[in-house]
Amino acid sequence: MAESWPRSPTSAIGSPSPKSPSTPPDSHRIARTSQLFWHTRNDDEAAVERLLQEDPSLVSAYDYDHRTALHVAAFFNRLRVAEILIRYKAPVNATDRWGNSPLADAETEGHHEMAELLKEHGGRVMGSHGSRLEAKDVAPPVPQRCDWEIDPSEIDFQKSSIIGKGSFGEIRKTIWRGTLVAVKTILPSLSDDRLIVEDFKHEVELLVKLRHPNIVQFLGAVTMRKPLMLVTEYLKMGDLHQYMKSKGALPIEMAVDFALDIARGMMFLHSGPNVIIHRDLKPRNVLLVDEHHLKVGDFGLSKLIRVKNLHEVYKLTGETGSYRYMAPEVFKHKPYDTKVDVFSFAMILYEMLEGAAPFSSIEPYEAAKIVSMDRRPEITTRTCTPMLKNLITKCWDRNKDQRPSFADILKVLEKIKGELPPQHESHFPFFHHSPKGMAKDITPFTEGIT
Repeated sequence: MAESWPRSPTSAIGSPSPKSPSTPPDSHRIARTSQLFWHTRNDDEAAVERLLQEDPSLVSAYDYDHRTALHVAAFFNRLRVAEILIRYKAPVNATDRWGNSPLADAETEGHHEMAELLKEHGGRVMGSHGSRLEAKDVAPPVPQRCDWEIDPSEIDFQKSSIIGKGSFGEIRKTIWRGTLVAVKTILPSLSDDRLIVEDFKHEVELLVKLRHPNIVQFLGAVTMRKPLMLVTEYLKMGDLHQYMKSKGALPIEMAVDFALDIARGMMFLHSGPNVIIHRDLKPRNVLLVDEHHLKVGDFGLSKLIRVKNLHEVYKLTGETGSYRYMAPEVFKHKPYDTKVDVFSFAMILYEMLEGAAPFSSIEPYEAAKIVSMDRRPEITTRTCTPMLKNLITKCWDRNKDQRPSFADILKVLEKIKGELPPQHESHFPFFHHSPKGMAKDITPFTEGIT
């Protein structure tokens, strides 16, 4: 799948080389660069020409990922726009933060005519995998006034309490406008980068509009002052990790119901026109409404603050537990799509049934390393039906293209739920199984999934 959530370009003045220092751009230049990227993405030749006539230097401006407008044109195969950009002296061999040139993007995507155009003007292939743009759309400029902007003085931190620490900061339970809410405060070190703040605004502009029964509701954000904050609804029953820690293995009926709620929320996030990849789906990011229903939270946040890769986030914050649910393609720094969430979903479903995290006897990083070597945890619980085992196996397939979509997962889960007997096997089996076992071979199962 080609990921297509909006991208938010912001600019810096000077050479597009990621090694070159840059001064913080003013808001006007950020807006103009954002418009250039937007019109390039939409193949609007007239608008691109007009912007460059007004300010030719925009042709060299780049976003937080050090991508220029020519990178965008090359990736999306906007041939006529690319010709305009080159005419205005676009840096043909500019490299993004992965070290990839526009020609690398064009060749990776199979845009042969674009590749020839770039070669004619001195373009060279630089980088090995393309820019990893992941087919994100380019977002329009952020509105001058955002309805979701919250005045931090309205948040009562005097009566707040820490309820968790995530990948980017701490989470507090507090009161906002008389309502109990959860406030996620972003690390100050990440709030100091003006380009990050602009990217942050773009993503929140999207996230705050999402409405779904299985998605934690975003209420607003603080972006005009430091530190950055995200305000969401508060769910007093806590997260799935803590729930399973106290309950152990869940009854299969409950596990299937929970899996259905997670899948519904994830299907919504993966549906167009703005696809959101969670990237950090794990029990701590799944919250309980009650003992029958769940909501997915913290979605989109792992890409709100753009770093070179997720590993840097986990090393920076100590959030190493995320490695345990990480898809092998992410661990290997390979291009990925929505199927990384499907893989993580399989690991969560396994944990709900087994009562222990995948490869719980070893450190999270080592667990991810084992998974990248095509090992999977062994499903030993007797409560797991053959169809459910087949579903889990499909979802953690080594080949991401073989993993089902959440739409297909929902169909299988509904069928499994319909076939469960009224009184299934007790959720506390009369034996203790070891979660340490590893299945050496990953044999594809197809029952229930076509």
